[in-house]
Amino acid sequence: MSTVQTANQRPLHDTVAVVTGGGRGIGRAIALAYAQAGAHVVLAARSIEHLHTTQAEVAALGGQVLSIATDVTQPDSVAALANQTLNHFGRVDVLVNNSGVGGPSGSLWELDLADWEATFAVNVTGVFLCCQAFLPAMIARRSGSIVLIGSVTGKRPLPGRTPYAASKLALVGLLRTLAWEIGPHGLRVNLISPGPVEGERIEWVIQKQAELQGVSLETARRAFTNDLPLGRLLRAEEIAATALFLASDQAAGITGEDINVAAGMAMY
Repeated sequence: MSTVQTANQRPLHDTVAVVTGGGRGIGRAIALAYAQAGAHVVLAARSIEHLHTTQAEVAALGGQVLSIATDVTQPDSVAALANQTLNHFGRVDVLVNNSGVGGPSGSLWELDLADWEATFAVNVTGVFLCCQAFLPAMIARRSGSIVLIGSVTGKRPLPGRTPYAASKLALVGLLRTLAWEIGPHGLRVNLISPGPVEGERIEWVIQKQAELQGVSLETARRAFTNDLPLGRLLRAEEIAATALFLASDQAAGITGEDINVAAGMAMY
């Protein structure tokens, strides 16, 4: 696709989008899709190294881009992210809560409380803090879209993954109530539940599943695709395409929805 497009062909033309966990994986793909669609992008993540790489890619697409080192578990860090973004751009139109961790893998009774709490700190509390920091400015403008990144693991069994599963299902409850709270202010919020996405994290999950079940890596890998109607892992760009739609005016009538992008892994 050409980077030279008219405003009508760029659904996020001149909008400002914040993407947490924007340095790699799904976050990187969303940032690039948004930039291609005409948005100015703020990238936030703990690893500034990954942010710089993605920043160069976003800048090459023509929009303005900021990279801000952020720990979404820390209120002061999230507040600094919001302040720097608003001071630079004056507004935020789209907030993508993508930051997440895989958490520990193992039977629940074998897990450490610290690992459980660390998973929720990023996957749930981080979303709460980011929404809390950016919503006042969005409410004041009576305009904006929030996109949460969950997981189908929150809705179907995956042995050994209770902290991750519980944290991602918690986002569904947050989503549905938040939609009612911000709807009267002209704002929308939706959630994407990805299935298994190609990359480092799913390879780690597959390895842990192989160890837990006492099977080969190849057997564990096939288990992730054999039961899928599409029979394959997903690409991060496929998640990004849905995030782009939800952020655009084309989704103006959609809020409170949990949308599976999962190759058919979950249909509910």
